[in-house]
Amino acid sequence: MVSGKPSNLKSFKSSKNFNFILILLCLTLVFLGKLDLIAIRNIKAFLSDFLAPVTFALNKPVKEIAGVFEDVKSAGSLREENIRLKSEVRKLKVINSKVSSQELELLELRQLLKVLPERKNKIITARAITAPGGVFANTVLINAGEDYGIKVGQPAISSLGLVGYVVNVSLKTSRILLIIDINSLIPVYLTNSNWPAVVQGQSGKLLTLKFLSSKAKPIDGEVVQTSGHGGRLPPGINIGKIVKSFSGKFYVKPIIDFQRLTYISIITNKTSQSMSSKNFDGFAPLQKPKSSINLKGFNLSGKRVIESPEN
Repeated sequence: MVSGKPSNLKSFKSSKNFNFILILLCLTLVFLGKLDLIAIRNIKAFLSDFLAPVTFALNKPVKEIAGVFEDVKSAGSLREENIRLKSEVRKLKVINSKVSSQELELLELRQLLKVLPERKNKIITARAITAPGGVFANTVLINAGEDYGIKVGQPAISSLGLVGYVVNVSLKTSRILLIIDINSLIPVYLTNSNWPAVVQGQSGKLLTLKFLSSKAKPIDGEVVQTSGHGGRLPPGINIGKIVKSFSGKFYVKPIIDFQRLTYISIITNKTSQSMSSKNFDGFAPLQKPKSSINLKGFNLSGKRVIESPEN
């Protein structure tokens, strides 16, 4: 009977020797990696130099193929863009023909109705020499005055819309009251529904809507323009857009960023009928009352009345 102990012993010794060799090899590799020998660095450099052309040769066709795919993709997108632009050009041609016919019809109707032609605006453009804002009023000073024909009450505009109107004029400078000032009241109308209203500044970023009919239903984003009521401002100048607050109340957000005003234009042939330099008393909320004599008495029904001599 043959015992299995010697075979087991031999296998154990062989596995032990194999493990010892692996451990020794690992330690040798770790030692060589930490040693940073010059020969190893030279070998690494040689391998890098040798493999660089091979890597470049392999990557070049890959890049070329990627470029071909990108060109095909861009060509497809350009074709789609060209088709879209052609369709838009056709639409614009149709719209242009309609506008031309409507313009001819409008001129014919104006001639038939004898409508008075609108006066062309005479504009003086000046630079803002002060920043907007102040302790008592939101105003801007410009470097043009009476020497350019500017008068009190004339509207001030920018390329985007209404800035305000002139409230003080000297020989070389003029002061503009901005529409965001609390003393500014501008007659406007809602362009979608055509409802008239008045916007008042709050010395902030939004304008309040006043005297708007309860039947009016403003739309968020609706454009607001000057109505021309009262004759102080010309109609059709952009003011801003309707915005709705969290409470459900509607305000007007001005289209102009007043902190970035550089140039302001004055419509010099549009002078306010309700405001002139002679009778302009300022924008104080409370004016000094005029003195008058009141007469007390009774009317025919026996009620006590107070009347002034003017009545």
